[in-house]
Amino acid sequence: MRKYAPARSWQEVLRRAPLRSSTLDPYLDYLQQSWDEGEYYAKVLYQELLGKGYLDPYPRLKMAAAPLRYGLSLDEPRELPPSPSEAAQWIISTPDRHGPEIA
Repeated sequence: MRKYAPARSWQEVLRRAPLRSSTLDPYLDYLQQSWDEGEYYAKVLYQELLGKGYLDPYPRLKMAAAPLRYGLSLDEPRELPPSPSEAAQWIISTPDRHGPEIA
């Protein structure tokens, strides 16, 4: 509860996905550039990356390129929403939601 009580908004309690290196990392700039130039098909991007030495399977590339469809950056960390129990604890522990007798 000490983690959530000082939060002033729900964004402050979001869990962030850990930043890990990926075999796709060396190709992220190329993917972004190709997308910006109008190549919106993951299969075409996959074929191009195979020629550049990319070895992972197609579904990995498809999932990694999905944020581009929503206008998001490829290298931006994704925020995960809190679990139901974390959200409940955060809501319960927020002082401005309780009367003075409970707080």
